[in-house]
Amino acid sequence: MNNPHAFDQTMDRLEQVLAAERQCLAMGQVHVIAELTAEKADAMQALDRLMREGPASPSGPEIGPRLKRIVRAAQENAQHFGAVQQGLRKLTERVSGATQDAYVGAYQANGLQTPFTKATGNYQKKV
Repeated sequence: MNNPHAFDQTMDRLEQVLAAERQCLAMGQVHVIAELTAEKADAMQALDRLMREGPASPSGPEIGPRLKRIVRAAQENAQHFGAVQQGLRKLTERVSGATQDAYVGAYQANGLQTPFTKATGNYQKKV
């Protein structure tokens, strides 16, 4: 049988990591999430290990709802992280599109502007 105190501590730790992760996502601090990922994985593995060791009844009927809250928090964080990823993808597309659509201050022989992607330099300034 596992230790009820260790089970509660592990669940507390996991809830704290998920709350910190959510706060970082809300504040746009994606770089901090990488640091939290290892801690979250450790807490999840510890919880999994405790659950496999035997019946878990440290708090009786409170465990089911608490685990559901943890799962719901993890799912919400995953959705927020997906939105952040989508935002970063769109930003990357806009930035790369901006350079593709940009023109240098030179013109081709046919009178069209020279696209930035085909700019090679050695342009003479028109006086």
